[in-house]
Amino acid sequence: MAGALMLSGVTFTSCDDDNDLNTNQYVGGVSLNVFGPCPVARGGELRFLGSGLKQIQAVLIPGSGEITDIKIISDNEIRIIVPQDAEPGLVTLKHAKGSITTKTPISFTEPISIESISPLEARPGDEITIAGDYLNLIHEVIFSKDVAVSEDDFLAQSRSEIKLVVPAEAQSGKIILSDAAEEMPNWIYSDEELTVVLPAVEKVLDLTDVKPGNTVTVTGTDLSLATRIVMPNGDDVEFTVNDEGTELTFVLPANVSDGTIRMIPASGVEVAVATIGVAVPEDVVAEPAADIWAGDVIKLKGLNMELITDVLFPNVEDAVAPETQSATEITLVVPAGARSGNLVLNTASGATVEVEVSTLKPEAVGFDPVPAALAGTLTVKGRNLQNVASITFASAATVEVKNPTATEFSVIVPATLAAGANDVTLTLTNGETVEVGSIELSAPECAYATALPGEDVEIRAGETFVVTIANADKLTGVQVNGQNVQYILNGTSLIIQVPGSAGKNSNFTLLSSNGSISYDIAVIPATHVGMTIWSGMWENTGWGGNQDLAWDGYDWSQVPEGAILTLYMTPTVAEGEWWCVSLRHGDGWGSLPDPIPGQYENPENGVLSVVLTKEVLADIVANGGLIITGSQFVLNKVDIEWEISLETTIWSGSWDCGAWGGNQDLAWDNYDWSAVKPGQILRFYMTPTVAPGEWWCVSVRHGQGWGNLPDDVYSQIDQPENNLLEVTMTQAIIDDFVANGGLVLSGQGYILNKVTIE
Repeated sequence: MAGALMLSGVTFTSCDDDNDLNTNQYVGGVSLNVFGPCPVARGGELRFLGSGLKQIQAVLIPGSGEITDIKIISDNEIRIIVPQDAEPGLVTLKHAKGSITTKTPISFTEPISIESISPLEARPGDEITIAGDYLNLIHEVIFSKDVAVSEDDFLAQSRSEIKLVVPAEAQSGKIILSDAAEEMPNWIYSDEELTVVLPAVEKVLDLTDVKPGNTVTVTGTDLSLATRIVMPNGDDVEFTVNDEGTELTFVLPANVSDGTIRMIPASGVEVAVATIGVAVPEDVVAEPAADIWAGDVIKLKGLNMELITDVLFPNVEDAVAPETQSATEITLVVPAGARSGNLVLNTASGATVEVEVSTLKPEAVGFDPVPAALAGTLTVKGRNLQNVASITFASAATVEVKNPTATEFSVIVPATLAAGANDVTLTLTNGETVEVGSIELSAPECAYATALPGEDVEIRAGETFVVTIANADKLTGVQVNGQNVQYILNGTSLIIQVPGSAGKNSNFTLLSSNGSISYDIAVIPATHVGMTIWSGMWENTGWGGNQDLAWDGYDWSQVPEGAILTLYMTPTVAEGEWWCVSLRHGDGWGSLPDPIPGQYENPENGVLSVVLTKEVLADIVANGGLIITGSQFVLNKVDIEWEISLETTIWSGSWDCGAWGGNQDLAWDNYDWSAVKPGQILRFYMTPTVAPGEWWCVSVRHGQGWGNLPDDVYSQIDQPENNLLEVTMTQAIIDDFVANGGLVLSGQGYILNKVTIE
């Protein structure tokens, strides 16, 4: 457009030196690159771009003198309003160290002017008239906050006036007339400000102690201009306005919170309509407030109780919803794991109220006998003992408590404790602890361990470990898992041989002439078996046969499926020449079944390893063992190795669970679940009877009433991956099986093939 100034075509000269200024943009120091628009309207805005322009103190335009009312946009841009008496000529920018004068003179457009705006107060949607001169050159009217109305939307336009509608988004402020040039448009500001009417309230309401669901009515003027009602948390709510725009009504939502409620018109200007203090439950008491436990029903009474959404119990992650609820009372079921402390009552507004409660604790605790012998049975008696999970002596040794009643339980006193007074602490199933005094302990008369291996000591199957014992003169023998084992007694140090078959959860027993004491130990099982079953130097020059591992030379029936047989050989031919080895069975030197081929040619590095499948082993056992034959090699050694599975099968068969049937073969007295240890893994192997991808499930339950396990774990597992379900046994699950009749397996759409434990 004619009024635009191209940035690349202007240079400037400083009055303080005769050299041309560097015209590169933003070169540093105080420099000017360009000004515009040019021509510019008197009363319009003139922009200067360059570097260090914050330092400009005054701008001189011919006919107007110094202009010091400078709008600083940034260090690279300043703006001024061109006075009405400005004349064409060079422009000078003054700063503390000198001045800059333009080479290009300023020129002016027609004298666009604003004489009046009528009316000066208008509602969005009202028509206003801008009167002045040369208004036919204006292409855009800009309201405060950059809300622009294009000439295409003017109601009327002439040299002397523009008529247009105030847009909904307009805010109060000065009006700008623009020629809409692309680079540097001419902007002419009105002297007077247009007041854009906002919705207004008679007074800001005080909504103290209101509740969700309450209806709020706001009175005022121009309320129909409101487009949004916003709650303190930022949520919008629906509202209605009467035809006169004098009443606005809305309902407080369920999650209303404290703060200011705002009314917002299309312009975005926020108007406060109410301050809110949401009602909360008051004067709340718990009944009972003490001696509560999981499964108990408690009442919370007070005012505004209908506002409670849920309640958090100490030590419980998930909030509990009320069982019943009214304006004065709620009832709750105490969740598993709840401890003493403050209940937190939550409301939808985010407000909380706390109420103190305490759990049921053991009382009047005593011991029998006193003193109690180390490694002997101790009976703990008292009240409220049914929730005891373990007992700890002297903060050093903890013993799990099994099947406690409300009045007593019995444990074996750890033999590794020190004789004398030992403080006793009871740990409840919710994790709380109760100190119940001290007990006098006496040493046992039989041989007993005074120090067991530490947790950092690894005890491995097939190796030895050391314990320190007392009354060593009474020791007559040592057993591991009921099996007599070798041992060496050196003073008070006892070296015990662990059988190679020992599993992870093992125990050892010290046998004495006057009694015995057993201890649990963690063993790292020996799962790898490897041995050389033949060695020597047997030369095979032409299909001879080594029969040392045939007939009664080796017991192949002990070898498990999947074992690896490795032959080590030395070829007797030159490198690269042909030789071979052949594996056969003893009876008639017949071939072995697949996948064993008739012969292996030139085994790499003289080593041959083969996997003995179930079929190959059966053939070797049935037909006289293994024959090694072939040609042109010396046999040096034969090794065999396999891995021992710690997985024990406790059930196998083919049981079809079509539609929530129940397999009870491991329930009631069919399996001793008390022998299972925490950490063992129960595995269920299954075959789906539905089409691939279709739904099926398995459900693990206890015998009594086919009830769910604690915390509803494993109550329904949909389509277990690889048709295998693994259950890690916890003490809670073990106790549940023991107390409730063992294991029942249910579900739908599968055949149970095998159950194992490891």
